[in-house]
Amino acid sequence: MKNISDTEAYTLFDHVFSKTVRSLSHVVGLKKITQPFWNRWLASGVEEAVIFRFLDSVGTIDGWADTAKSVVRDEISAFDARRATLTREQEIRQLRDLSYICNMAQWGCLPLTDDRRALYARCRDYYIKAETLAFQHNYQRIEIPFQGKTLFGNLHIKNGAAPLTVIIHGIDGCKEEHLATELALFDAGFSTLCFDGPGQAESLLLHGMLWTGDFYKSISAAIDRVGELHGADVSRTGVLGISIGGMWALRAAADDARIAAVFDLGGPIHTRAFPKLPFLIKTRMCQVTGAREGHAISAILGQNNIEDEATLSRIRASVRMLHGSRDRVVAVADKEWLLQRLRGFAQNRHLSLRVIEGGDHCCTGHFDAVREDLVQFFKEELLTDG
Repeated sequence: MKNISDTEAYTLFDHVFSKTVRSLSHVVGLKKITQPFWNRWLASGVEEAVIFRFLDSVGTIDGWADTAKSVVRDEISAFDARRATLTREQEIRQLRDLSYICNMAQWGCLPLTDDRRALYARCRDYYIKAETLAFQHNYQRIEIPFQGKTLFGNLHIKNGAAPLTVIIHGIDGCKEEHLATELALFDAGFSTLCFDGPGQAESLLLHGMLWTGDFYKSISAAIDRVGELHGADVSRTGVLGISIGGMWALRAAADDARIAAVFDLGGPIHTRAFPKLPFLIKTRMCQVTGAREGHAISAILGQNNIEDEATLSRIRASVRMLHGSRDRVVAVADKEWLLQRLRGFAQNRHLSLRVIEGGDHCCTGHFDAVREDLVQFFKEELLTDG
């Protein structure tokens, strides 16, 4: 993983831990090293056999960047060879699997290289092919104007004036990663949008857009665009915020009255804890902010918080927080503090916190329970009167 330490923000422990992880991957294999990520990948709907086939083919972390391209090529060749014999449903399933394999491949190539960009572009393109085949006119890739630039999103459009739900993912994800959640919301009666904001996936990798302190404004811009293009009911919009996306969702709700419900999955109340984060997250922070020195990163991260009383007082949306008891990125105490503050401004709205025992950051090992909770919350807040 060349250039993984291209930052002055690493501590000595980060460097040692990075080398240890790489060495261990040669001894015990990627299945063991990447086990903390399995639940996240499985939560996205990709089959376990697909994940393990990819990891077995790549071999080690050091081999990831060099071999991921050939693994992807082999998977694509195998698909092309059998495509003519597939049913429509089989073709959709395998296009979706290809999209996710390409996502996993570029996830491993930590530096922002041309190879990584090309792998992500394939992830995006296979997603588009799969959803166009599956939904035809009920799926659209949309362009979202934002501050003189263009963001891109995947929109599944429910017939009729269905409420809109928007998915805001974290710093190391991409909009194509959350299809299973999009489909669950679509099946429940919602139009659903997942997009890449500044510093995320397509915006960063293909267009060089860095994370900005006013990221939350891109959420309103996305809602504006859906309202302009389609008949979705954006007057009562639900927003799912994942990890740091939870904080951005709440910040957007403070200024946008159309956001009627926020589901906060593992969101922080601030981003000042950068020095305590794992080295992989530090690497990503350097990429999305464009900063390399610790003081520069700290200055950028210091702009992001949801602690201001004036901001919290403006949130009129119903808020459901779901958090893991073993989350090592965001403390449960922070969410309890946030719930207490929001209740101080409550005006006949739903406000609650559910802590899942044993859950990790964003409760990746409990994705069935998370989706069930999410869908039920949005149904009650957006599909029922009153």
